[in-house]
Amino acid sequence: MGRMTKIAGTLALLLAALAGAAGAQDARGKLEVRLTANGEPAAGTVEIFPSQGGPSAYAGPTGTPVELPAAVYDVKVTLTDAIDHPTRSRGGIEVTVGNDRTVHIDFQVGRVTLLCRKDGEALDAEISLRRPGSSNWLPAVHCGVPFLVSGGTYEADVTPLDSLTGVQAGPLQIMSGTTQRLAIDL
Repeated sequence: MGRMTKIAGTLALLLAALAGAAGAQDARGKLEVRLTANGEPAAGTVEIFPSQGGPSAYAGPTGTPVELPAAVYDVKVTLTDAIDHPTRSRGGIEVTVGNDRTVHIDFQVGRVTLLCRKDGEALDAEISLRRPGSSNWLPAVHCGVPFLVSGGTYEADVTPLDSLTGVQAGPLQIMSGTTQRLAIDL
């Protein structure tokens, strides 16, 4: 009987150790990534990766608490409220068991309203922007409608709503972290 008791005791310890190891693997915490543009809440997406490498642990909208195994993570965020969808990365974010972690990432972008005029009269037009030398146009915006975009120099293609052809305009200098009303005279 003594030998059987020792074996049973050893098995009980082994099972307890295995259960503890399994519990440690299931230990989770929460990580939430919040975005702002010029300090104001903004929409975006986030991808969360283990810092040691490997596939994405989460991909989806920002502002959503995500349950993750306790570990260190890197995040890549995209500001979808801006027409050029700028990205930022931050690494070394530790998620610990039973704790909620919130990371705040702010983008400094220009809040721009383009004011289109022809012969001194307001003009309704669709405007496409691109960086000088780029072949890629950003999604179109409209005169008089504010939008967010990264700071820098842009050229514009302005197409009045009553026309099929655009007129080149620019350069436009957009400042990060500011609100600008820029006139485009055709």
